[in-house]
Amino acid sequence: MSNYLIILLFFACILPAREVIASGQDSVVTDEIVVESNRLKMKNSEAPNKIQVIDAELLKRLNGSRLPDALSLSDAVFIKDYGFNSGTKTISLNATQSEHTLVLVDGIRLNSRQNAQYDLSLFDMEDIERIEISKGGSSALYGSDAIGGVINIITSRDLKKSFSFNLKGETGSYGYRKFYGKLSQNFKLGLVKNISYNISASDERAENKFNFNFKNGLNIVKYERENSDFNTQALNFDIKYSQSDEMSLKYFVRYSSFTRGVPGIFLGYSTGTARQEDKIAMTGFSFDKKISDEVFSKSDITYQYQHQKYYDPATFNLTTVINSFYKLRRVSASSVYNFLISDKFNVESGAELNLDDISSNETEEGSAKQFAVFAVSKYIFHISNGSVLTIYPSARYDHFSNISEHNVLTGKLGINFRPFGKTDFHIKSSFGNNFSAPTFNELYWKDVGNKELRPEKSLSFDAGIFYKFNFAAVNELEVSYYNIYTKDRIVWTPVSGSIWRPLNIQKVSSEGIDASLRSEFNLNKHLLANIGVSYSFGSAIKKSEDFPGDPSYGKQLIYLPKEMVKGSIMMNYLTTSKLLKYVSFSLFYNFSTRRYTNFENTQFVPRYDVLDGNIGAGFKFSGFETGLRFIVNNILNEDYTVLPGYPMPLRNYKIEINLNYQ
Repeated sequence: MSNYLIILLFFACILPAREVIASGQDSVVTDEIVVESNRLKMKNSEAPNKIQVIDAELLKRLNGSRLPDALSLSDAVFIKDYGFNSGTKTISLNATQSEHTLVLVDGIRLNSRQNAQYDLSLFDMEDIERIEISKGGSSALYGSDAIGGVINIITSRDLKKSFSFNLKGETGSYGYRKFYGKLSQNFKLGLVKNISYNISASDERAENKFNFNFKNGLNIVKYERENSDFNTQALNFDIKYSQSDEMSLKYFVRYSSFTRGVPGIFLGYSTGTARQEDKIAMTGFSFDKKISDEVFSKSDITYQYQHQKYYDPATFNLTTVINSFYKLRRVSASSVYNFLISDKFNVESGAELNLDDISSNETEEGSAKQFAVFAVSKYIFHISNGSVLTIYPSARYDHFSNISEHNVLTGKLGINFRPFGKTDFHIKSSFGNNFSAPTFNELYWKDVGNKELRPEKSLSFDAGIFYKFNFAAVNELEVSYYNIYTKDRIVWTPVSGSIWRPLNIQKVSSEGIDASLRSEFNLNKHLLANIGVSYSFGSAIKKSEDFPGDPSYGKQLIYLPKEMVKGSIMMNYLTTSKLLKYVSFSLFYNFSTRRYTNFENTQFVPRYDVLDGNIGAGFKFSGFETGLRFIVNNILNEDYTVLPGYPMPLRNYKIEINLNYQ
């Protein structure tokens, strides 16, 4: 373990801290956030599984600007990074594969039917209110792809004042620049009626010719990364009509475009010349209705369109041309009812319909109709001596039109037990079965797709403790254990000569522990501190042979680290000046052990530890708030790669200016 980690843990011991310091606030002690990841609204302490929340204030303190920059600091989360801020980024949660974590935005599924994954680099953090990371299998709540857990991105928020706008500009190393603007307005129509809207736009780009070191045999040679440029634009708009707490109708549009170079794996010589373009559009309506004091409903209808192009201009004059495209369309509709039967018992049930199709020059034309019904409930039992037992049973039925096993039934039982009435100590556990449906690539890839594939199936169990206590600070300690056994895992396998086909042949066992400590306290009325530290151990072991004598049997899956340590130190000094509002300081630490690069576990990418940080100041005058931050990434100038052949940059810098009025 490095000296830097020892220093971080030392500070974590003497300065326990929690999750967020609100810039400019006079206190960091906040109420526990109510989360929605388990469909029923609840506090993390009351949930049957571990849920971590990253809220807007913490998002503002991070060095990065896109979704993976926030998730990379989360407990038991590993981001597979294919090359700095222009590269594709996918997630591994609880030592599972990227296609086994479901990503939602405001409850809408983002995982593509093409490959069941979502490229996290496509999502800008600017309009996010909070991110909820729910650990453990959740197919009984959300259906396919939720074997490892669920990432729920919450963007909607109510405007507290009648008018506000926000402008942000960033510039940095390697030609990086970003511009962002947002305008919000709220109109009162009488005493109870209200219309509000938000519109935001961003433009982010960089040439990205960064320096990195490459070990060329016995020597270390410095290179410049080529064809790693990117530019991305996003536009978001929503308008909401509401009538007190009785009803609301919302219409939204989200659009993003991401164009990048794809230099590929670097082996010490020529760089790839491929390019990739992603365009995503999403639009829809959401209708919330209070039917009575005990019954609430929510209905949604959305349309998504994704167009991806991957091409290599260097091949256009060759016999084999690399120029592929994928067009995916999805129409989704859902209707959900929440019944507050009593203060000890409530139920949420609903139905969902998803219509997906794909057109591509790499696959056959394919489509899928998926219908589901589900129900989840909460029962609270008050036991003697103030003990409280809460039970969360849930069940779901899914029907797929395009796979051989049309019907899938999943269930989950969760418990949360508070044994001591006056102490915020909770015991959590859940058990259930989960699944991941075959993707369009696996079913319809030209000539080799397999339409007889069955869904991947898993059994998951998790258990842990949550303890909130006061000792020199407000502390939250959580320790969790998880075990996920997956069978019928789909693997592309050689079947004849050079021909590979996807088959249901693999079994994998994922097991691990996840421990975190977060605290918050006031050192005095002007100095606020916040520190967190987490440790996770996760093994993902192959439990079946693809063929007799398979050398990968019993080995760790590639690219997944067994251990990770993460930490953060954030401090605010609140001044008494009328102009200078605060001065802030933040450090973020990320450590990962080796990741194997071959199935026999004989080759690996070395461990790394990366330290990032920033300092900032906030000013307030005439209703305007201005923030200035100086950001340093890879402070220790670490020479590392997350995935083999995809170098990361050495020390680099950014300057951020933010202007806000409300």
